[in-house]
Amino acid sequence: MGEIKSLALIHGWGGDSRCWQPLLEQWQSVAGTFNGTFNGPFNGPFAGPVVNIDLPGFGARIHESWPQTETLLAELEAQLPEDCLLLGWSLGGMLAVQLAERSKQVGSDKVRALVTIGANGRFVASDGWPAAMPETVFSDFCRAQHEAPGKNMQRFAGLQARGDSAMRGLLKTLRAEVPAAVPQSWSQALECLGSLDNRGLLAVPAVPTLHLFGEGDALVPVEAASALEVLGASCKVIPQAGHCPHLSRPAQVAEIIRDFVGNSLSDSIFGSASNFAAPLEKSAVARAFGRAAESYDAAAHLQRAVCRELLSRAPEHCSPRRILDLGSGTGYGSELLRKRFPEAEIIALDLAPQMLQFARAHRPVSNAYVAADAEQLPLADDCIDLVFSSFALQWCYRLPQLFAELRRVLAPDGDVLISTLLPGTLKELEASWKAADDAVHVNRFLPESDWHSACVANHLQTTTAVEQRVLHFEDVKSLMRELKGIGAHNVNRDAGKGLLSRAKLRKLTDAYERERTDVGLPATYEVLYLQLAHAAAAVSALDALDALAPG
Repeated sequence: MGEIKSLALIHGWGGDSRCWQPLLEQWQSVAGTFNGTFNGPFNGPFAGPVVNIDLPGFGARIHESWPQTETLLAELEAQLPEDCLLLGWSLGGMLAVQLAERSKQVGSDKVRALVTIGANGRFVASDGWPAAMPETVFSDFCRAQHEAPGKNMQRFAGLQARGDSAMRGLLKTLRAEVPAAVPQSWSQALECLGSLDNRGLLAVPAVPTLHLFGEGDALVPVEAASALEVLGASCKVIPQAGHCPHLSRPAQVAEIIRDFVGNSLSDSIFGSASNFAAPLEKSAVARAFGRAAESYDAAAHLQRAVCRELLSRAPEHCSPRRILDLGSGTGYGSELLRKRFPEAEIIALDLAPQMLQFARAHRPVSNAYVAADAEQLPLADDCIDLVFSSFALQWCYRLPQLFAELRRVLAPDGDVLISTLLPGTLKELEASWKAADDAVHVNRFLPESDWHSACVANHLQTTTAVEQRVLHFEDVKSLMRELKGIGAHNVNRDAGKGLLSRAKLRKLTDAYERERTDVGLPATYEVLYLQLAHAAAAVSALDALDALAPG
């Protein structure tokens, strides 16, 4: 991607450059935490150039007219600094997508990465793009803006704040920034917003790109995140946020952007994109667990404990007719499910056929055994009343696709129970390996925010809980034997190859010994529990804007 040396920001319709101030204040604190691969503002003190742009007719340029779109884009491109991270909100985000493409077409190095906030592929709905504001609603809004711009802007402030947990304070801020006299040029800017169509550009982004959406946004529906992910775009949904998460939760947005930029530069897998390269092959996972089928039960102490805990979280009303034990392994979870729900039909599904064979021979409690990938379930729509998955889905890295499948097969009144692992798992082992070599030795885990974002984007009501469990071992070899026994040893593409030499083992052991406690060598597991169900129908943009219709 190249070095990022500057930051450029473009505000949305009805706002101005002041909207970025809370985020810039937070950016000062997070930007200095990057590693040495960054230059300018990302390495130490925030010293690189920041270009905070006012669009024509807004902010300090309120008396200027709104130009034609091509003229506007040429003007904005001229203002961009070299090697910038370009950040755009709403209309500014849609313009930023166009600018990134222009930069690519002319061979410029100006735009190195792009983040949009509350920006759709197309702001106004069409037959091919329903995840947007209905055309009739947009027309009514434009008419209200032309006839009574001051009144309309006060209403618009309310729409921007709607759906945000910090709505009251946010509304006060937004209304205070509405100018005393709203210029008619804003109506021309609205026409520009309604005409932009970035869907083709989003499918093949010009630069590494992340699209942020508020879970409760009343102007750009959260369904747009799912629609963009179908195109191959990388999206993240911010829980309890509306149209202005950079104003209501700037610290969280700053952290998300920092992680995105860092991972884009390092080619990391972390992020919510459905089109990044996973760090491992599913076939390698299947082989690893297949080889561990006979030894798994003897080593899976933590796995059994978490499985029992997960089942205890089943809703009291839960009385499923058909259960999917997703990642069923040797059948321990299926056995618990059979005891809890003796009349239910249980489908045991696992990536490793050898695991299913072991379960069929030693715990024959399921009605069907299916070898398949969780991201491509060979099941009919709406057929499962309870999806139960304990310590299996951490091997899935395309979370939007995974949860789209879970939602598809889940019955309307169904429930989902998942336990998985978060970053920080086996942190002692990971840190100790760094003393031995530079290879990847601990499987990579996606953060809680990515799990939650993928659930929300797929309209799944989500309850989460995080628990830390720490096991202790006599020595490093005991830990590594257990990991191999449960099939959870390293299968990453970037794993070190070849046998472990005595010298490397000694370095690893010496480093790990510094972690020793009175009860042995610790191995930390960060466990995430998810309880999911179909979310209630979201409030549509039409419902949110009906107050703006004439009469």
